[in-house]
Amino acid sequence: MRPPSPIRIRPVQARDAAGVSRALSAVASERRFLAVTTGFDLRATVDFVRCNLAQGNPHYVVVTGPDDDVVGWCDIVPALPWEGFRHVGRLGMGLLPGWRGHGIGRELLAAAMGDCAARGFLRVELEVFASNTRAIRLYEGAGFLHEGRSVAACQIDGRWEDIVRMARLMGALVQPACHRGSSQR
Repeated sequence: MRPPSPIRIRPVQARDAAGVSRALSAVASERRFLAVTTGFDLRATVDFVRCNLAQGNPHYVVVTGPDDDVVGWCDIVPALPWEGFRHVGRLGMGLLPGWRGHGIGRELLAAAMGDCAARGFLRVELEVFASNTRAIRLYEGAGFLHEGRSVAACQIDGRWEDIVRMARLMGALVQPACHRGSSQR
């Protein structure tokens, strides 16, 4: 199946902040895929994009049309700021409804994950609603493993959602120490 019109996946630019804000607000307003149900104001999104650019965090957008309209995003930001956790990134992504089901999410995720080593992220974590089976399959296909499930962790519009926790290890971490055959315990 082909997307509605040609797309490009590229690193975010400062000028994309308004489009990222609109796309995030649209996906959040669906109240089915994100932990937030409203988007962030433009100022907060401008600050977020600028911070990602300054820190070199992987942040990609899907754009279409002559004006580079943003129809999706994927970002990986530090999960925690403390020493000992600086190798851990937290993934967030979304696509507008008309752009789903065309393989764009897979390409977008691959682009962002490809920048992880340069940023020093050796572990990327995410949380996804258990009902979002399409996203879970996408993450599994990209090498993310299930690490846990929080039962009834969220309630939106009277609907309870379990949260599935997933992560992908890269580089030297691909094979955890407990599986390397070490005789040390």
